[in-house]
Amino acid sequence: MRSWLALIGLGLVVTFGLQREILGQDQVKVFNLEKLNTAANEEDPCATPDGLSLYFVRKGKRHYDIHRSARASTTATFGPGKPFIYDRDADVRSPHVHQNKLYFVTNEVPDKKFLNFKNFDIKWQMGTQAPLSVLGDINSKVDEMYPWVTASGKDFYFSRKTEDGWKLFVANGPVPGPIGKAKELGLPAGFHRATLTGSGLTMYLQGPLEDGKLGIFRSKRTKTTEAWPKPEPVTALNHPETTKGDMQPALSFDGTRLYFVSDRPGGKGGLDIWYVPTTMLK
Repeated sequence: MRSWLALIGLGLVVTFGLQREILGQDQVKVFNLEKLNTAANEEDPCATPDGLSLYFVRKGKRHYDIHRSARASTTATFGPGKPFIYDRDADVRSPHVHQNKLYFVTNEVPDKKFLNFKNFDIKWQMGTQAPLSVLGDINSKVDEMYPWVTASGKDFYFSRKTEDGWKLFVANGPVPGPIGKAKELGLPAGFHRATLTGSGLTMYLQGPLEDGKLGIFRSKRTKTTEAWPKPEPVTALNHPETTKGDMQPALSFDGTRLYFVSDRPGGKGGLDIWYVPTTMLK
């Protein structure tokens, strides 16, 4: 009898383990930015290099605005944040900080007669100066979003909405500059919104899952001169009980945290910003 009970118990353990693996429930411990998130949608996280500020966007009644949350130390929690770029008759999204420049996108048009040509373009600004468009071949007649400058400044990644869907592009970065000579990275449509480690050897991005939702993917290479291999889903991070999924990954400058957006259970409502220590993702 005991041997049969032991076998049954072992079978339950194995079955439960397989279910957890299949459902992706061997999940890592993630943390909700509770003071920052609200019942509205919070998206597009980006931490500053010193780790003391976090830029993000919040969906208002009509448009997305960029907010900024500050904290006293890297061990403190991020607060609710304050509007940073707002009160425009347009959406402003995708903040990204490199050195002293804030990159972002907007679909603002200079004149209402150009409303039919409204699309997202990438801009940058320093301090309180007026924003300027990124020159070169980065902006086009279609939408460009999600700029990410590598730590070295040599590469400028961004997403472009093509006829086949969103695709990931890379161009020469601002170091030594100028930004330009954009080309497709070669990944299938739908795999975009890249964030890279300081070494340039690991990339996290979002991509489509089989159930129609979005998930966090990862691609690794051994040399910066190598092409990026096919991204693989970070199964332990993608939660099975979401509606839209897990998306918009953004690494901290030191690479210790991966911020991302999700409508998983346990949030404040809608899309929330979460983070996971990257040591849990190895």
